[in-house]
Amino acid sequence: MINLTEEDGSISVSDAIKITELENKVQSFQTKVEELEAANNELTEKKNALQTELDELKVRAESFSELETTKNNLENELNTLKEEHTNLKREKENLNAEIQELKNEAMKKDTDFANMKREMDEQSDGYQDKQHTIDKLRESMNELESAKTEIEAQFEQVKDEKATIENKYNELLTDSSRLEQIKTDLRDKEEALKRFQIIAESDPSYSWLSTLEKYRVIELKRLAMSTGSSTHAILRYVKMLESAGLVDIEMHGKDDPNPTIKLK
Repeated sequence: MINLTEEDGSISVSDAIKITELENKVQSFQTKVEELEAANNELTEKKNALQTELDELKVRAESFSELETTKNNLENELNTLKEEHTNLKREKENLNAEIQELKNEAMKKDTDFANMKREMDEQSDGYQDKQHTIDKLRESMNELESAKTEIEAQFEQVKDEKATIENKYNELLTDSSRLEQIKTDLRDKEEALKRFQIIAESDPSYSWLSTLEKYRVIELKRLAMSTGSSTHAILRYVKMLESAGLVDIEMHGKDDPNPTIKLK
């Protein structure tokens, strides 16, 4: 230990000044330590808030994944209904062809009936049997007309179901767009959290990062001046972010003292 007293036991003026300077430096260091601790606490609070928000977004993303599954199921149902619609349409066409054939046959029968009626005017024998045959043919035609009406009603019902499913599909497309936006926001939050975590592990003073977030493209000297830090210290932290793939450092020449920092 250095003896600061004179031979008579008193402290010299120069030594007293040194003691005062040392006390002032100690006080200054204590103040800086308190400021750094306060900044660190604030950073921790923001980190926790971002983590909470990230967890909430992950929960929402999981709920939207269920919507994605529902969307796929509805698309499968829509494809099935389309196939059924095609089959019903084909059946309708076949029935229409059969009905047309029956109509043609009925017209032929009517012609035959007219011929038979002329013959019956000449011959009355067997009239009742022929009339019964004609009644049977007319009943068959009525049954075919009823079947055609029923199939047309089923076809209209399928069209209504198809329209309902298409509306649900459009709603799911809207939900899917919102899901993509939430996923994008989630990625942005994760990148912001990653940047804060990297800085939190290295430097409790992070105000320069807020400036970088604000301008996104800024020169090194301007970034350092905004926080009162040295360009050497800021560059060291920026290089950490560059290694993490979060920023680009654009040099304007070899050993450029004032490169441009670009936030990705």
